[in-house]
Amino acid sequence: MFSIFTKKRMDKAAAESFWAWFEEQEQWIIDCISNHDSAFVWAIDERLKPVFPYFKKELEFQLGSNGIKGEFFFFHFGDKNLIKDSAAFAEMMPQSLSDRWKFIAEN
Repeated sequence: MFSIFTKKRMDKAAAESFWAWFEEQEQWIIDCISNHDSAFVWAIDERLKPVFPYFKKELEFQLGSNGIKGEFFFFHFGDKNLIKDSAAFAEMMPQSLSDRWKFIAEN
């Protein structure tokens, strides 16, 4: 049955899949960043969109480093659902990744 009231929540299975993929591809992502190769952007975007299926605009993110840890910036644009879900998404990051990466949600 179709409802005009769609559920605005993160897809947890897609989030788990994203972090598993990110962990597997971490070295490739780092190599792309080091070589100024944007191929990782499209790969991340493709796997990030299903995590937030209710958000119909383009998701924006940026990866970098502060010299100690990798930084994954995620922009929520002040959207209350993205703010809530990005916090839950960050909590799902595996410990092995959170030792080397910081997830930062920003407006």
